[in-house]
Amino acid sequence: MIRIAIALCLLATGWSFPHGASAHPLAPSVLSFEPGGDGTVTMTWRAPATRATGQSLRPRVPESCEALGPAEQSRTEDGLAVIETVKLRCAREDMLGAVIGVHGFEDSTMNVVVRIVRPDGGVHHVILDAGTPELVVTAPEQRSHSFFEYLTLGVEHLLTGWDHLTFVIGLLVLFGWRRRLVAAVTAFTIGHSLTLALSVMGIVEVPQMAVEALIAMTIVVLALEMRSGAHGPVWKHPWSLPGALGLLHGLGFASVLFDAGLPAEEIPLALLGFNLGLELGQLMVIVMGWASYTALRSAIPSSWRSRPTIPAYAIGSLAAFWVIERTLAAFGILV
Repeated sequence: MIRIAIALCLLATGWSFPHGASAHPLAPSVLSFEPGGDGTVTMTWRAPATRATGQSLRPRVPESCEALGPAEQSRTEDGLAVIETVKLRCAREDMLGAVIGVHGFEDSTMNVVVRIVRPDGGVHHVILDAGTPELVVTAPEQRSHSFFEYLTLGVEHLLTGWDHLTFVIGLLVLFGWRRRLVAAVTAFTIGHSLTLALSVMGIVEVPQMAVEALIAMTIVVLALEMRSGAHGPVWKHPWSLPGALGLLHGLGFASVLFDAGLPAEEIPLALLGFNLGLELGQLMVIVMGWASYTALRSAIPSSWRSRPTIPAYAIGSLAAFWVIERTLAAFGILV
């Protein structure tokens, strides 16, 4: 049981490539609407510069608004995100009754954070996805439900991040169904919570592409540890490597919460919701891994179950590919 369905590892590895192994956008796109004070509304679209193959989300101008000119395009200083800005003339400056939507969810696994600034300075947030591709702007007294929305976002973020799914499966192979596994996934969440909070508060800031390459490197280390088994340092200290990955992952996602302009009073609930969602996502993967192992155990040769060589090489090879690809992208060699 320690080797946990080697078929699961190969499935995770094979599934990663066709969905864009390079693309684990830690941040969803952000669509914001801000009143200009002169009767106009500025619509801003911020999206990752690199997207998974076949995934192309595009915002649409609400029917109750009219674009006053072509969109202006620019990139963030680090080149990782594209920003489009367009001035609108809307029926109402507060946009009440306007239908806000995004095209392309039918072939995308990404989310969009919608940020609506009220004329009185209040901010309303909603998350759009394939299940909710549009929203109707309602009265200001309707509050944002940041906790539940970011709880869902945390779950989806874990389940659609193939590198982190690979990491969790690697932990299953290494530790099996032992208390060490609980210590490992808990350390991941604690590390993620810490750096995410520090980053959102502006205390820590690290280039995202460097973080992505380091995340992939931790998976390479995990693959080496899978070969060592009970003789390796991660087995003896199960919190060490997952905790390090959690610290890195928290740095990666923080930029979106900051760019989305969450008001100070909503940040604690949003952070709590996202991190709890991430923990739930990990537990879901563990439960599904146990169920899949039970179903596939008879199909796995007994010689494979006692040796971690095959899953270690599968996970290690994929992670090494990510390291090379993301390092090249960090230096601008690969876009």
